[in-house]
Amino acid sequence: MRLDLLLSRPDLGEHLVIELKYLTAAWTGEVEHERFELLNQGAQDIRAYDVVKDIQRVEWFVDRQPGWSGVVLVLTNDPSYWSRPGHGRPTNADAFRIYEQQRITGRRAWGPSTGIGTMKGREAAIEVQGDYSCVWSDYSSLPGRRGQIPFAYIRHRLISTTKQVRFAA
Repeated sequence: MRLDLLLSRPDLGEHLVIELKYLTAAWTGEVEHERFELLNQGAQDIRAYDVVKDIQRVEWFVDRQPGWSGVVLVLTNDPSYWSRPGHGRPTNADAFRIYEQQRITGRRAWGPSTGIGTMKGREAAIEVQGDYSCVWSDYSSLPGRRGQIPFAYIRHRLISTTKQVRFAA
């Protein structure tokens, strides 16, 4: 199993597992004389599945190693990740939503009408052992449309916190 990053202090018996997600909507602009052109990734259902999968991955590493902590970091300028849609209808990806105040716990699986292409390589349900509440906070604000960039982190067993995770800045 792979990790994005592992910070280790064996002399202190401390290790931090880090999974990173940078989920982008199209944005073009300049910041401190440097030009940026973010692509529109789309596929929010698939990318949110990947975030929940990262939570499971962090749990797997941390729960098997005493003194280990873990965090999933999510950075996005796409409001569809932190804002609930106005329609209020259930979707096939509801189990993977990471909206503000969304709880993530237990078995997470695609809805019954999910297309084969959507699930390709992501068919398996995800078992999340902890109970996580999504909390988003502002990270940065850039000029123009899609310039708001909130930041979220999901932590697992940091310091003396066990199985209490929240998205927060």
